[in-house]
Amino acid sequence: MNQPRPRIAAIGVFHETNTYSPLPTDLAAFRRRGLLRGSAWVEEFAGTRTVGGGFLAGATEAGLDVVGVFGAYATPSGPVTAEAMDVIIDGIRTELDRAGAIDGVLLELHGALVADRYSDAEQTIVTLLRNRLGDRPIIAVTDLHANVRTGRLAELDALIGYRTNPHVDTFDRGRDAALIMGRVLREGITLTRAHRGLPCRAIPSSQATADRPLRLIMNRARALESEYGLLDVTVHAGYAYADVPRLGMGFSATADVRSRELAEAAVTDLAAYAEPLITEFARKLPAPAEAFADALTGQGLVAIADTGDNINGGSPGDGTWLLRIALDHPDVPMIGTLWDPEAAAAAHRAGVGATLQLELGGRAGPSSGAPVRTAATVHALTDGRFVNTGPMATGARVGMGDAAVIRIGSIDVVLQSTPIQPNDPELFRSMGLDPSAYRIALLKGAAAIRAGWSPLATRFVDAATPGPCDADLSRLPLSH
Repeated sequence: MNQPRPRIAAIGVFHETNTYSPLPTDLAAFRRRGLLRGSAWVEEFAGTRTVGGGFLAGATEAGLDVVGVFGAYATPSGPVTAEAMDVIIDGIRTELDRAGAIDGVLLELHGALVADRYSDAEQTIVTLLRNRLGDRPIIAVTDLHANVRTGRLAELDALIGYRTNPHVDTFDRGRDAALIMGRVLREGITLTRAHRGLPCRAIPSSQATADRPLRLIMNRARALESEYGLLDVTVHAGYAYADVPRLGMGFSATADVRSRELAEAAVTDLAAYAEPLITEFARKLPAPAEAFADALTGQGLVAIADTGDNINGGSPGDGTWLLRIALDHPDVPMIGTLWDPEAAAAAHRAGVGATLQLELGGRAGPSSGAPVRTAATVHALTDGRFVNTGPMATGARVGMGDAAVIRIGSIDVVLQSTPIQPNDPELFRSMGLDPSAYRIALLKGAAAIRAGWSPLATRFVDAATPGPCDADLSRLPLSH
């Protein structure tokens, strides 16, 4: 008689919280990006190259049935409000009750979520699940930028992190988690974890996994994983823009319990290897004017990374520092984005072909710069929806809210009602724009933009723009 297939609950609570952002992350922010209950979770991620898509694909391979339980996803921004976090915690509890009997949990976390009135909201989630599941397995996948310097989330049976920045391996890590879950439930192996941490605060531009020093640390992790026969060795690179005690770099090893000593040896070795390399994470990026002048000397399409207004790092996306410089060169074909719901609404009211006076950006706070006053022509209007086609989160559905293309001389700006980082050039194609037709792309991001734009850009220039993701960390002091 065939054994029943194990039922695995899928849960995701994903937010990269920038404690320097002036914009709180409320319940509406989660509803805009994704507040999913029950089967809606499966419908959202099936067939996508995301962690959730990896959970589903790996579970099929391992002979597991995935039960969608709950998902809460919001664009990176300021601390999650206590009200929103309360709703999320209650949602997990309620939907678990509705899910019926389950044999384990596959959990997606960011690793850098911060919520008002919660000392560690992600720890609260893990503790809730452990109390509900007893000794049944809980396996989590986190972002590369998880802050796991301290030994948090210890109740997890396995903690697996992305291995790439830009994050092109999210599907693979979700699949890994599901396959390990299959081994626990099908083969009866018992998991053990080991952890070490180091104090390290590094900006995203210095955390590309193709470059030193993270490339060396990642390579060492892979070598130790193979040498010791471990299930997983993860490097948690850390997230610089969260003023919390757990900020920093962490190392996790997951193994069969019979290899406990080898797991401990691996993370001890990895921490010792990484510690002298930490000084290499220090970076001094060029000021906006210097970066812009450098980009103008390039051939083909040059991408300028607006690092201080890095949307995926929690900045608002309405910084005007580079736009102001761009307007001094109206004859140079340029493309970019700006989060400005008011200007987007004005463009929709005016209609395609209309010319109007606008005050653009600079609304979130002083670090966004002053609004730019200019005349612009409405070139295109859409509902802001598109599907990622590039190497990051391929197949995921994305929504910018009502969006508009305004044209200022030879400069085309996509106005967004919801801030979406332009990691995927499909964002612009969905607005009727061909990114390859421009000389300069003003991209509000840091490392992540390189995955989708490398086939188009001849080179990248990082600009040290002010903002909640300031590359000059001395301007963002720590108190915790």
